[in-house]
Amino acid sequence: MKNIFNSIFDKLFGSKNSSNKLFNDLKSDSRVKTKEDIKNSNSVPIPEHIYKLKTGHVETIKCPNLENWNNVTPVSHNMILTKWYFKVGDMIKHGDVICDVKSERYSMEFESFYEGRLIWCCELNKELVPGSEICKIEGN
Repeated sequence: MKNIFNSIFDKLFGSKNSSNKLFNDLKSDSRVKTKEDIKNSNSVPIPEHIYKLKTGHVETIKCPNLENWNNVTPVSHNMILTKWYFKVGDMIKHGDVICDVKSERYSMEFESFYEGRLIWCCELNKELVPGSEICKIEGN
């Protein structure tokens, strides 16, 4: 995960010192955890009933508002959905990377919060604002 952060920061800021500083700033935020942090922690696994949807129940995944998160330089609210890793009808597991989104300053992979079947997804290259629907997942 650190390599991914560093790669993004290098592209954004062009210097290792800047990217290391931003990475450390992010790491100082208790909400930010790398995969290694999670794996090495003694945290309790998320109970299956939290993310596994009941049969027929539909959940909508929406675009988050990342503007000025953790006092990072403000960026445009708007993001563009650039790639889908699944298509309608595919089964998705909790934590699967379902799509890539980018803004004028960064790009990120978007993970599923739920487990179920993808029943709807927005079109590629669509401009997303915070709260826009990205996809819908139905429990099986």
